[in-house]
Amino acid sequence: MDDAAVADAFKTYGAAVFGRCARILRDREAARDVTQEVFVRCFDRRAGLRHGRELLAWLYRVATNLCLNALRDGKVRRDADRQLAPPLPVVTAAPETRLLWEVLRDLDGRTQAIVVYVHLDGMTHAEAAEVAQVSDRTVRNCLARFQRLGRVRLGVDFAPSPQEGSK
Repeated sequence: MDDAAVADAFKTYGAAVFGRCARILRDREAARDVTQEVFVRCFDRRAGLRHGRELLAWLYRVATNLCLNALRDGKVRRDADRQLAPPLPVVTAAPETRLLWEVLRDLDGRTQAIVVYVHLDGMTHAEAAEVAQVSDRTVRNCLARFQRLGRVRLGVDFAPSPQEGSK
């Protein structure tokens, strides 16, 4: 890719990258910052990038990783939580949303990215595998890890009871 192709990539994919960042970060300013950083990295690596699906997958991967890094550092997360916290006595943000982010925080970066691809972006396992550059089996394993941790956090035991085991 040359400089003009990077500018074209921003015109073509900038809104999609920003939307992804805004969904993950829940903060438009932070999403703008991360989107800008994604395209700075795109410009820095332009010689090795190809336009098309491969580029979009790379942009999504970089955007997701940068967003997850921002959440891990805590600042964006604290700012977003403050913005979501309504004045008392109104009910606070949905508990399942907070639980999702708490569970994600305890997982490795690859698993976090795959969970975001499948559960937030609605990608199929095959699409998530392609974007993450892993096998379908790795996607299934990462999602299973996420589900196990979620069950632990919820205190839900899915082990069969002794009566079920003897049937």
